[in-house]
Amino acid sequence: MNIKKTFFLVALSGVLFASCNNNESDLPKGDYENGILIANEGAFSGGTGTVNFISEDYLTEESTIFSNVNGESIGTILQSIGFNGDDAYLIANVGNKISIADRYTMEKLTDITEGLSNPRYIAFANGKGYVTNWGEGSDATDDYIAVIDLASNTISTTIAVSEGPEQVVADGNTLYVSHKGGWGSGNTVSVINTSSDTLESTITVGNVPDEMVIDNSGNLLVSCEGSAWSSPELLGSLVTINTSSNTVNATIDYDSGFHPGNMVLSDANIYLSTSSDVYKMSEGASEIPTSSIISTTVYGMSVNEGKIYVTDVKDYVSNGTLKIFDASTNVELNEFTVGLIPGKIYFN
Repeated sequence: MNIKKTFFLVALSGVLFASCNNNESDLPKGDYENGILIANEGAFSGGTGTVNFISEDYLTEESTIFSNVNGESIGTILQSIGFNGDDAYLIANVGNKISIADRYTMEKLTDITEGLSNPRYIAFANGKGYVTNWGEGSDATDDYIAVIDLASNTISTTIAVSEGPEQVVADGNTLYVSHKGGWGSGNTVSVINTSSDTLESTITVGNVPDEMVIDNSGNLLVSCEGSAWSSPELLGSLVTINTSSNTVNATIDYDSGFHPGNMVLSDANIYLSTSSDVYKMSEGASEIPTSSIISTTVYGMSVNEGKIYVTDVKDYVSNGTLKIFDASTNVELNEFTVGLIPGKIYFN
């Protein structure tokens, strides 16, 4: 036996095997990898939500990618998208449907059409999905969290909560739900145990709590946007909740006329946006800045890898735009025309 030759062949096969494995892991996941996804709500009456894709190098743009791939619509009002691994959960609010697709190819896997009533947002914890549902607008007692069995993508149970559950954030096996108030105005955050799928407690915060994030200290930040349309005006606030005790640690009151619709945490900075301005403050700041860093029309906002992304719905009947700003200089880098009523912005 030629031992040297045998050793060489074994070593070569090992290299080739390793190379094949590396190549497989480096293969593209799909046409919509490495880019930006814009969830366009679409027309409220008889319309459908859509998703636009823009590659991270800005060279490739494609509209209506879900319908292009699947030959069907998402449904009326694309409220939000949630990611669980490679799966995207596209929530059609008025259509009472969740379309589940591969986030990188947009190929539909299945739908959830039962057990939903005015669904809004989704989070994932303890191997399950949790969807906020407003129920009927005229009934303040029918709001709930729908629990999704991710193995079958069906609703396994529901958790009754107070009116207007909006955003939902997972912190380990605990869920936090902001109660914006549905058609009214709420002022609480629900705490849900995902091991037992039960409501553990309710925390009173400011007026109309909406966006929430877990900060770098493990606290929950809640932006309570208030309401300019109420009489008298409902003032808002930024509330910090200690997630160990589920009690309010601090509250920073917003000034009259300041009603931020978006809040993002990025690189230890908090970004807040009103309908016309973007504000930036450090995570540990004790006051809301009085001067904005960007003045532009804002509907949706996100911050990712040193860039600020802002959507503008224009007149609600024409296609909107996505503007991209440098987060260091606040200079506008690019602008793209996207779909009808562009809302949330996501990244693949």
